[in-house]
Amino acid sequence: MLTRNRRILLLIVIGVLVPLLIQHPIAAYLCTLAVLALIFKDKVSGVLFLFVYFPLRPFLIEVNGGLKLTGDIVILLLFLLTLVHMFRNPGSIGRKYAFTLAFIGFCLTGTIAAFVTGVGLPAIVFQNRAFIITFLLIFIAAELDVSREDVRRFLWITIITGAVLSIHGLFEFIGHRTVLVPQAWEEWNLSSVNEMRVYGLTANPNVLGTYLSICLFASLYVWQTSEKYKAWLISASILMLGVLCLTFSRGSILAFGLAYALYFLLTRNWRLAVKLIITAVAGLAIIYYPANMARDYAAAGIGDHSNGSHEAPDKTVKEEKKPVPDSRTSSTFSKRFKEMFSDEIIQKSSEWGRLYVVFKGLEIYMEHPVIGTGFGTYGDSATLSYGSPIAEEYKLPARMYSDNQYIQLLVETGTIGTILVLAFAVSIIRKCWKDRRHPLTPVLFSFLIAILAMALFYNVLEEKILTLYFYAALGYFLREGAMKKLDSNGKLG
Repeated sequence: MLTRNRRILLLIVIGVLVPLLIQHPIAAYLCTLAVLALIFKDKVSGVLFLFVYFPLRPFLIEVNGGLKLTGDIVILLLFLLTLVHMFRNPGSIGRKYAFTLAFIGFCLTGTIAAFVTGVGLPAIVFQNRAFIITFLLIFIAAELDVSREDVRRFLWITIITGAVLSIHGLFEFIGHRTVLVPQAWEEWNLSSVNEMRVYGLTANPNVLGTYLSICLFASLYVWQTSEKYKAWLISASILMLGVLCLTFSRGSILAFGLAYALYFLLTRNWRLAVKLIITAVAGLAIIYYPANMARDYAAAGIGDHSNGSHEAPDKTVKEEKKPVPDSRTSSTFSKRFKEMFSDEIIQKSSEWGRLYVVFKGLEIYMEHPVIGTGFGTYGDSATLSYGSPIAEEYKLPARMYSDNQYIQLLVETGTIGTILVLAFAVSIIRKCWKDRRHPLTPVLFSFLIAILAMALFYNVLEEKILTLYFYAALGYFLREGAMKKLDSNGKLG
């Protein structure tokens, strides 16, 4: 009989490696069926598999399109199995999950408004899927029989996967997006600003920045609470922080910087804070600056690199092309933060950037203040794929992505939908206060604050990696007896 570690490894081999080697959709479909068969008898392994699949998903579906729905199908199977378990053991289900009704109400509001506006059914289903698929992990994780060993497995999977993506990101950065990158990605037509950023296997620097911020915390936590593999954990932390800086993701760094500071204040875990500071200094010295010098050296050897004519799937309003910067790239990180509030950036943002999206959104909201214009109308994933029925009326740019969760909520779901989402967030905060002695509370609360801060810059409710981790953590937090899996100091065994 397979142990859980071997079953997880087998899931990764079948669900990830085989479809990469046999790059045909039919191979991916067969592998997905095999994954489902294995998960049917071990739901915990299925959940852990998701923490490998979703960070790699953009790369996986680029290589083998048959893997596009693997994660969704796995979550749906796990949810159906969870429903069966819940109906057999009803207990206090109503009270336990009552707060989720606010989020479900938000989805219903956006759906009704979309029908009223004239959004097509495929777009409505597409957008609901974007919001709900990882949301189901709340119920799945809350009903799982998770052991202390499973928590360890989760942390190590996060650390190892984060290290793999970091190593790949270094090769991509130094090789000017010509090394270990699919041909289609090499041909993205990036602006000079984005050309300097690491996109990684997530195919988006902001997503990679978010993911590495999470992975960094996992590595620092295990480094402090485990007596084994300290050298590897220190190396992984330095590597991930260095590559995190190379993403130049200001929103992720600022939001998770706030979350880290809040966590240290809540737990008074100053030892972990010192480790983070040491890791930051080492990451800049060992990874960030040497990687920039190596990139400049490679540029001198291979000459200017042309990225072709295809458009990158960077979900933002189209940026103005700028002259290619000189080879002194090591100062880009500080420049990115210094220019945030420059007059030039603010002016361009107001004309065709983030501020434009906010001002135009407020204009539309004032005309549809109750339930908004509905899903698939203003800068969400469905808008990118299906277009918006209000684009011509309000002269919205093609392929506009809001990159601001708050304005998207106001426009698409109006006052009612926005209040429901805020009620969902407030309910989680209340649960954290009620169970403030729970060892996971500081993590969950700090994570939520990071998400609320990031919502100013990104559509966080649609971001799969971010919601995957948050909803899973929230579900684990809701588990009866979950506190017993950790000791009173929040340490793993």
